[in-house]
Amino acid sequence: MNALIPIRTSDFYNLCLRAFEHARVPLHKSTFSKKMYGNFVHVFLLVLKQRLKVSYKVLEKLASEFGLQRMLCIKRIPHFTTVQKALQRLPKHLFESMVRACHSLLDMKGMLSAIDGTGFSNTNPSHYYLNRIDGVKVRNYTKTVLLADLDSKLVLNMTSTSDYQSETLSFIPLVGELKHALKCVLVDKGYDSRYNREYCDSLGIEHHIPFRVFSQQQNKYGLKVKRSAKRRRAMQTFNADVYKRRVLVESIISAVKRTYGSWVCSRKPENQQKDVVIKVLAYDLDKIGNKIRLTILYIWGGILQRLNMRNL
Repeated sequence: MNALIPIRTSDFYNLCLRAFEHARVPLHKSTFSKKMYGNFVHVFLLVLKQRLKVSYKVLEKLASEFGLQRMLCIKRIPHFTTVQKALQRLPKHLFESMVRACHSLLDMKGMLSAIDGTGFSNTNPSHYYLNRIDGVKVRNYTKTVLLADLDSKLVLNMTSTSDYQSETLSFIPLVGELKHALKCVLVDKGYDSRYNREYCDSLGIEHHIPFRVFSQQQNKYGLKVKRSAKRRRAMQTFNADVYKRRVLVESIISAVKRTYGSWVCSRKPENQQKDVVIKVLAYDLDKIGNKIRLTILYIWGGILQRLNMRNL
């Protein structure tokens, strides 16, 4: 009967704790801190806030009503300003490391992955930040690049920024941090670069990147430029049938936005980037919980079927 119960808050808590431990995040910021709450308490409440899509004040009320202080082993629920300041204090790479640790909970290797970028709207940008840059118009969204597994629909790695950085610059860092677990990478023609292809070849990772077609490829003297031998070889190994699966990364991005919102409410750019990473972390933990629940149902279904066969 327990297998038929949906994922509860305690199950989400255990998955968040395991991701926190796999990421090797320190329990406290300093050895001289008060140690009243610790990093995990703040991280769990921030992820739970994004999962419930509520404000800091509502999160404090819900945590008190649910009695989460007993589960978190603390005397009282922290004030909503404490959680808000924790978001400003905790570094972004802490949450990114937990996103990268999610796939290790399922021991996933040899994955078929894809990379794509998107944007999360900033509904409450900082006017002070806009005035500091002399009134120059900035993008009213947080740019995000995701590396996702196409079989399990799990986000493996990500990066978020608030500047005009090109998505191509994120390819090598995203792939390099998970080079031990990737088998193949699919990206669109915006990532068509010799450095990206050579980097994948050096790691032994299969890649399928379509080539950009220019109307006139000429040098400064007006002579037609011939394709190099490496480029011709890469064009021959490109598999269009495998590349068609890259569309699945669009559905993963859509699932994150539809479930946890396509906007962030923080004012500062660095907090906006952290909010996006926490949204993706909440999506991964929910996805892992659902996968574990379906596995349990499948195992119990097989056991019940065998028992029925014996009774017959």
